[in-house]
Amino acid sequence: MTKFTTDYVFDTATHTKGMTKNQIVCFHLYNPNGLVAKLPDFNDFCHGDVFFTGCQILYGRIDNYHAKWLRNVFQENKRYTKWQLMYHLDCLAGDVDKAWTVLAEKKAA
Repeated sequence: MTKFTTDYVFDTATHTKGMTKNQIVCFHLYNPNGLVAKLPDFNDFCHGDVFFTGCQILYGRIDNYHAKWLRNVFQENKRYTKWQLMYHLDCLAGDVDKAWTVLAEKKAA
């Protein structure tokens, strides 16, 4: 059985199997394998002298709605259900895929 230490959840875990809700939130917010880390970073929205502002607002690590929800739950110690968590993680996973597709299309144009 894996011991879910802070270091493990934040740094070395590769999946969330067996974690509590709060550990899952921390994993996706701070672990390099989490969904927030898979969103494009600020520099990814730059293409030469053009900056894709709209894409950054929708899909950036700071401004993405679902990433903000995770941060809000973590920082304010808010109550939430497992269903709410899974809903936001599912939407966030969709946003990760959509972000890279949209950025590739915009850079190709």
